[in-house]
Amino acid sequence: MAIAREAPRRERILSAAAAEFARHGFAGARVERIAATAGVNKQLLFHYFGSKAGLHRAALSSLLDHSITTIPASRAPVERLRELTASLSALIASHPSLLTLVASKAGNPDGAAMASDWLSRGKQAVRQILQDGQRAGYLRDDVEVDAVAEVIMGATLGMTTAGDPETAGRRDGYRDTLLRMTLDYCSWR
Repeated sequence: MAIAREAPRRERILSAAAAEFARHGFAGARVERIAATAGVNKQLLFHYFGSKAGLHRAALSSLLDHSITTIPASRAPVERLRELTASLSALIASHPSLLTLVASKAGNPDGAAMASDWLSRGKQAVRQILQDGQRAGYLRDDVEVDAVAEVIMGATLGMTTAGDPETAGRRDGYRDTLLRMTLDYCSWR
């Protein structure tokens, strides 16, 4: 993967590192390949990031900084969930290595903690929307909010990463169907 030489050096390094860790995992990633892809020498990577683990943390952090969107509580739960899931899908679509990089955390406890925190924040955002919907009377009080949050996050992330070209153009429709089904389940009957 060639990284554009006009991009700032740190951005080139982090982009190369994200791709390398996503492709090979933490254990299989090679600092030499990251340096070559970024067009810098290996010593510069250690100067900037201290270690391979530091480089992994920085690459993961650069992607996770595109955080979970906060949606105003004044809007209806369905609109808030639609915006949150669309935001997650857009984030992952614009940074295709994000989920693979999150999964490559083995061998780097700091990276594992960062990835877990990001996923927890996503689930918490969904839980908050559902709990607000319960308090406002939109959703049933007996709905297991944690389970529904897991389903929404898992399905949203799974749909976004599905590599099937036939379904790629229908992800928004699938996401809306998931939300309708979920909210139908959660709504008063």
